[in-house]
Parts: sequence; structure tokens; C-alpha cells
Amino acid sequence: MLQQTTVEAVRRRYAPFLRRFPDVGSLARAREDAVLAAWSGLGYYARARNLRKAARKIVSRHGGSVPSDPTVLRRLPGFGEYMSSAVAAIAFGRREPAADANVTRVVSRLFAVPGRAGTARHRAAVLARASEILSDSRPGETIAALMDLGQSICGARRPDCPRCPVATHCAGRRSGRPERYPSRSKKPRALAVPLAAAFLERRGRAFLVRRSSGFLAGMWEFPCGPARAGSRPAARARLSRTLKRYGLARDAEPAAFVRHTVVNRRLEIEVFRAHGSPRRADCAPPARWFAPAELARAAIPTLTRKIARSVGFLPGSNRRKLSPS
Repeated sequence: MLQQTTVEAVRRRYAPFLRRFPDVGSLARAREDAVLAAWSGLGYYARARNLRKAARKIVSRHGGSVPSDPTVLRRLPGFGEYMSSAVAAIAFGRREPAADANVTRVVSRLFAVPGRAGTARHRAAVLARASEILSDSRPGETIAALMDLGQSICGARRPDCPRCPVATHCAGRRSGRPERYPSRSKKPRALAVPLAAAFLERRGRAFLVRRSSGFLAGMWEFPCGPARAGSRPAARARLSRTLKRYGLARDAEPAAFVRHTVVNRRLEIEVFRAHGSPRRADCAPPARWFAPAELARAAIPTLTRKIARSVGFLPGSNRRKLSPS
């Protein structure tokens, strides 16, 4: 859950997820949409799909017990080099170095490791240095401590060196510019992407369609035009074509406006009210009606929740001033 997701966002989902799936067996038996619903709001939904696939493989091939060998763990869906090493060290006490972004930053500064984060050479150098300081008896605690240090004190832009318990050993601090370790590539500029979505309500229920492909496959969303770079009129036209497949049409003017960022794309969404009686569409994604309580528990991405709030269907408000057409 913590991969590319903030602690604050995970804190709201972690305990409820474990209550719903308390062990590997319950996760392996669960339907994919149930797992996606429990993951809803955390983004990067391939993680949830892979977690369920890994649980099923653990049950079918390992008797329901999570393997402790990092080599075996790497064969599980979603378990890359870092995840396999972290689980082996933290859960099973294997002396296996693991470096997420926080550990990479701390170790890079502690030893003044040169190079650019994300490159194979830099990653190998960080893991070699991390291996040098791993506890022989409790290596997992060393890794967890480095993670916490990077998250709470050794921040990316403003490391709080006076509070750091290892400051006297830090080569990066002695250099006078610890924040330059590690060097990083410039982030790409955010790309503004116009999008149009439709909200149709009948007897207190909202009409949603299920995404059939892409990284949001299996998630429920309001009908919309594909999120591609282009003009706002093009986005409106794509939405109209999507609605026509279900026998629906949209109002001429939007009812709300929502912004949402996905990686380096800044989605600017016009929300239109739709009208008509939806029909089953051939070769189109499945659709169904959701009451507010059902939607709150469904497998929906954050954007769907924002749109529902923008039109007052869910509590809270994401309503923004409409931009000129």
C-alpha cells in the first residue's frame, strides 16, 4: 500500500483492509472487485490485483504460507526485487538489504553515494552500503528504521539534520549539501488533459459503467471520454459518442468542474448531467445503478468519488468554479 502512496492515505485503508482479509486464504478466495473496493482511493490498482494473485499462488503452490526466501518471493505477482527483499528481511529476519525511496535517500547521504537515483549502478551501490549496516540479529528492524528516518527526518528537500540520530556519521552532512544526494532526474512537466464526464441519476441512484481495460480495469466510473491530450470540444464530443452507445445524451453546459492529478497528467473534468433511458449496449462496458451507500463501498477510483461529490451525490464538496468553455 505504501508504494507511491502517502502514509496518511494508507492509514485510512490499512486496518479496514486487514479486517476484511485477515489472512492469505481469505484474500485468495475473494473476488477481484471486492479487493478493488477495499483498495479504493489508494490508486495504482495493479498493486491490489497482484496482491490477490500472489495470495492465490501462495495458497496453491506454498500451502498458504508466505515463502521466506527472497528468490521464491520474486516469482509471486507484484513482488519485485525491493518487495521480495523487504518481506524477507522484515517478516522473516533474513539478512537481505532492501531499499525503497526513503532508504535510498538515507543511505545515499550517509555514505555520500554518487549517482542518479533509479539507475542500476546507483541502486547496486546503495544496496551494498545498506548491507554493511544491517543488524545480524534483527536486519528487518534496521531497514524499518531507515525507512522511518527517511520519511520523518531525512526528507528529500529539507533534511532535519539537527534531529538526526546518525548525523555525526553522515558524509552528506559533512559535505555541507546533504540534499544533493542522491541526484534526481527532473520531473516531467504536468500535462493538462481535458476530460468530460456524465452524471445520470434516477430515483436516488447514479449510473456508472465498468472500465474493461487499462490500469483502472474492473473499476466503476461515470461515463466519460478517454483521457487523451486534446481540446475541450473534442472531449465533449467523445463523451457524447460514449453516451450514445447507451441511448443517452448530455446537457449542453456542464454542471460542475473537477481537477484530478494522475502521475504527470492534470485532468480537467467538465461534469455534465445526462438524460434519457439507458439501454444495454452491444460491445460496450457493463453498466449498473449505485445508491450513495453502495457507491461508498464499491470499487471506484478517487476521480469517481470526486465527481459524485461535485454534483452532491456523495457527502462533501469537490465543486469548483466552472472554467470558460
